[in-house]
Amino acid sequence: MSKYIGIFFLNLFIGIILYFVLASLLMTGDNPAEEAINTFGFIIIVFLSFLIAQMYYLIYLVKKK
Repeated sequence: MSKYIGIFFLNLFIGIILYFVLASLLMTGDNPAEEAINTFGFIIIVFLSFLIAQMYYLIYLVKKK
């Protein structure tokens, strides 16, 4: 199970790093809408990382049978 937790955090950190690198290149200025976009983007990255880890776990369960 720790393998899948590691996959989750690896995907999470890679996604966050890529998101903030690309956001800093594309978004400039002090805008409340920009902060909202960053917040929703971060939430989406967390959910997608969780889903990727769950898919690895499901693939493992199917291969085990």
